[in-house]
Amino acid sequence: MVYLIIIILIVGAVAYYLNTKGVITPRGKESKLRERCRILLKMPPQEADQVIDRLVEREKNRNPGKTEEWYLDKILYDLEKDYR
Repeated sequence: MVYLIIIILIVGAVAYYLNTKGVITPRGKESKLRERCRILLKMPPQEADQVIDRLVEREKNRNPGKTEEWYLDKILYDLEKDYR
């Protein structure tokens, strides 16, 4: 019983450490990029998400083989450029 508690504590500590380093949630940056895009679009969240999804698909057609983060970063760059 004591060993089970020790194992649970170790697994919990490792999971906490990996979570704080961003290993467990690799989409953390993607979420932040999406949120920044939503802010610049100045739309209700659901509409903004639909627009972002369409923009991602358009960029995937123009620049295939990139990561989701790359597409979101490109969209954010374009939105910021248009905003200025």
